[in-house]
Amino acid sequence: MLTILGQNGRYCDGLSRRTFLQVGALASGGLTLPGLLAGRAAAASSGSGSKNPRSAILVFLAGGPSQYETFDPKPTAPRDIRGPYGPISTKVPGLQICETLPHLAKIADQWSLIRSVAHDNSGHGGGARFVQTGYKSASLEDELPHDYPAVGSIIAKVRGPMRGGMPTYMHLPNGGDGGPKFLGQAYDAFDVYSNGRPVGMQLSPTIKLNRLEDRRALREQLDRMARLGDAKPVMDSIDDLDRQAFEMISASTAREAFDADKEAPVTREKYGTHEAGKCLLLARRFIEAGAGIVTVRIGSWDQHGNAGGTVNDTATVQCPPLDQALAALISDLNERGLSDDVLVWCWGEFGRTPRINKSVGRDHWPQAMSVLMAGGGIQPGRVVGATNNKGEHPVDKALSPTDVLATVYHQLGIDYSQQFLNGAGRPISILATGEPIRELL
Repeated sequence: MLTILGQNGRYCDGLSRRTFLQVGALASGGLTLPGLLAGRAAAASSGSGSKNPRSAILVFLAGGPSQYETFDPKPTAPRDIRGPYGPISTKVPGLQICETLPHLAKIADQWSLIRSVAHDNSGHGGGARFVQTGYKSASLEDELPHDYPAVGSIIAKVRGPMRGGMPTYMHLPNGGDGGPKFLGQAYDAFDVYSNGRPVGMQLSPTIKLNRLEDRRALREQLDRMARLGDAKPVMDSIDDLDRQAFEMISASTAREAFDADKEAPVTREKYGTHEAGKCLLLARRFIEAGAGIVTVRIGSWDQHGNAGGTVNDTATVQCPPLDQALAALISDLNERGLSDDVLVWCWGEFGRTPRINKSVGRDHWPQAMSVLMAGGGIQPGRVVGATNNKGEHPVDKALSPTDVLATVYHQLGIDYSQQFLNGAGRPISILATGEPIRELL
């Protein structure tokens, strides 16, 4: 195994979010397929059966964005609640969002908004676990085990093998999404840096396949992976898995998907040259090339004032790249005729406190958070739910993160009552609770 050091990041608890990615190193070329191919033969039998199933892009705002400085401003509340930023009108009559998101405001008729999602875990780890898996965490952070697979791994399990050389589940910039847990490493995300370079793998039009050594070395490693992994005979067709590994680096469609420089300059400028723009442009390219779900982490939203920045940083540092890149992605999918084929949703692990603290920041507040959804058959231009006049809690259509995930699975054609066996042999449903949000369908 080869350990590759991932991105740095710090939250208010002072703990480093540096991710150590353990990946299987395939021969001397450094091709990194972190168990990705080990379960492909078995996965083929568990696919959705649809020839052209919808794909998804999850935009995750790690740290917890403030609903006040984004999608749920409260202009009539006292200043220490509403903050220094006001609302602006949008393309949808009667809908206002914060002035920090002018690009999204202009295309509000292309997306919908949920303002009434709430839960009860105020920890970064616990909150992220809930919104990523649909199962509540027993701890605020990561103190106790949480053996439930993330939404991307579930989609990879149900959808099965990669198409056209593209992994079913991809993540950028590199970093964890909660992982596959009892599903096994075959359903983990394939990590990519924001420059389009896969973690531990160099894609190049001139790459020499003999740099990967011979097929016998690849076969030996896949055999080891099979012996260490699930006892199920997933390695019945070594030649086929062998082919898939080489396909990823040799197929022009897969290889070219990683090269955003092939996009027209006007398109790259529309998304933005910042990390958010590069990542969402790559996400669209990966989806077009055959990926099933791409998750993208944008920004660092843990702004307490004494850690991570202030409400001003939320507005001036975090929001502009998100606003530009997300609006570009949504409008780009529409212009390409892909909006019905690709579901996009954007959220963090929770919202922020109603009152601005003495350090000019806001603290953790899972009692109210906003979620943007677009494409994938979601009805655009709608607003679901509302919080009270101080943004403290839902007063209309209170929803759980599981309702959002149920909506995602429903639109992707995935039966979320489907069960898989965990490590103890117990059947676990994709979701134990939650219903699709009918106002969006």
